[in-house]
Amino acid sequence: MIKTLKKEIKKVATDVVVVGGGTAGFAAAIAAGRNGAKVILIEQHDYLGGTLSGGMVNMIRSMRHMQGPSDANDKKLKIAAYESSYVDQQLVYSIAQEFVDRMIDAGSAWGIRGQAAARQFFDPEMAKVVIEKMLVEAGVDVWFYSQTTDVLKSGKSVDGIVVENLEERIEIAAKVTIDATGNGDVCANAGASFELGNPDDGHCQPLTLYFTIGNIDFDRTLKYMQEAANDIGRDYVDKIAKLKEEGKPLTLIPFKAKIREALEKGEYPIPYNAEKVVLETLTYMIRPQFKNGKMRYNIVSANLDMAYNVDATDRKQLTKATIAMRDIAVRMAAFYRKYIPGFEDSYLGYTAPFVGIRDTRRIIGDYFLSSEDVLSGKAFEDGIGRYGSVVDVHDKNAGKKEIMLLEVGGKGWFHVPYRIMLPKGLDNILVAGRCVSADHIAQGCTRSQAACILTGQAAGTAATLAIKSGVKPREVSISELQKVLIQQNQII
Repeated sequence: MIKTLKKEIKKVATDVVVVGGGTAGFAAAIAAGRNGAKVILIEQHDYLGGTLSGGMVNMIRSMRHMQGPSDANDKKLKIAAYESSYVDQQLVYSIAQEFVDRMIDAGSAWGIRGQAAARQFFDPEMAKVVIEKMLVEAGVDVWFYSQTTDVLKSGKSVDGIVVENLEERIEIAAKVTIDATGNGDVCANAGASFELGNPDDGHCQPLTLYFTIGNIDFDRTLKYMQEAANDIGRDYVDKIAKLKEEGKPLTLIPFKAKIREALEKGEYPIPYNAEKVVLETLTYMIRPQFKNGKMRYNIVSANLDMAYNVDATDRKQLTKATIAMRDIAVRMAAFYRKYIPGFEDSYLGYTAPFVGIRDTRRIIGDYFLSSEDVLSGKAFEDGIGRYGSVVDVHDKNAGKKEIMLLEVGGKGWFHVPYRIMLPKGLDNILVAGRCVSADHIAQGCTRSQAACILTGQAAGTAATLAIKSGVKPREVSISELQKVLIQQNQII
């Protein structure tokens, strides 16, 4: 039978629609569902978790206060061992901790049940499965392969969204919409004001495309490091050796002497939109993977700044950068194979299907979180959780400056205020994740995984409370919101 495709137009109603099933979105949908709302979760890919899964970022930073480095040597030691560090106070629990515990139970996360390391290590592939189970159990209606194309709006009120796929155009009427797109797409389309990138020039932090390298003889690599310890750093090399001996996660930083040699021969890739590699400030990480209950030191994932001065909300720019980054991954694997002992018979395993975007739009909310708020450890009456990760801001100018890693002051944490999730001038919509209302320095904290889960959970909880109380999200009782979050094992 010959058929012609006619795109149907449908209308659906729900209590809460969450747009984006990434790090913030999956937590928002779970929280809304568990608190009694009818929830639809829209995701354009075929998996949930965003950077935690498809992005291949195999750790959550940071569910506890994270100490900043005191000097260059201390920086090496801390970076090497954050994944097995339980130093200082844990601040984020609830859905984030439940995810970690479920991953441990599945043999897919390293660590101690009921706690989280400074960088909590896990297997990104299994994260897809665990997150899906959490959503199904919460009664959330998950829509994969769906693209949000428009906003339903009357006056200042966002009344839902329009979703399209290959066969349908669906108008989803929702009492509350949660924008967890990362780029703040729904808020921007609804008319919200925003900042994009650094306010001085609009340039965003660099992009990363995670990739893996397999078939490594890590003992041979470690032997080389011990032989070159005077150049690499003896304390750091000894730390790596100890972590490996104990079967713990670890992080390797760049082999700069080898990179210098490769640069002289034109055999080291230059990041997209960069003129050169600046060895003095170069910082990237490769980490062995955790699979089926143990560390696998024969395969590593790589995290490096690969594309500069890219507006990831621009399709053309992002496409060019993605193609360039995938080529850089191929050439990085070739560099390791030729120059680093232990990698002689290694190969490029796979590249992430999801580009790591550090910042784009930051939606202007009822409150604009500042770097002073974060670094001083400010408390807020409308705090929905505590956060104490280091402020992690990558240089926007081709790596000419070192990565900023500033420690949160005061008591080691700041309150995340509810108002940064309320887009200014709009009703019945909340924003969660890296696009919440914060300046570009403060966003170096709020963009990280644990903070995204924190704001996602608060947004989902607040949306349900607003519906039950018959009020707008802006009018939700802060004391009631805090009470419910505390009951759900969150620290306020």
